[in-house]
Amino acid sequence: MTTDTMAATQAPDAFTAGKRKADDAAFMLTRVLAEMDIRVGDPDAWPRLTGRASLSGEPYVHLGTVPLRTARKLIDALLRAESAKRSRRDQGQGA
Repeated sequence: MTTDTMAATQAPDAFTAGKRKADDAAFMLTRVLAEMDIRVGDPDAWPRLTGRASLSGEPYVHLGTVPLRTARKLIDALLRAESAKRSRRDQGQGA
């Protein structure tokens, strides 16, 4: 097989593997959002969230458009989590 032929046969495998990773990440993000009472598929919360992959197999998650209220709720949760993490770290250093 030539290099071009080998690359062409490997591309679908790479794409499939990347798509699987992206789907897994999208699924986990959907579960986390559900714990925060943010419903994926709801136009008022989070309309679209899908796993995708490039032809080279690079996985990514397409977040779609997110209403500002939902984005703020997510940002607040991330800030609280980071603050708690830093607080635990600082308490560990001060002991």
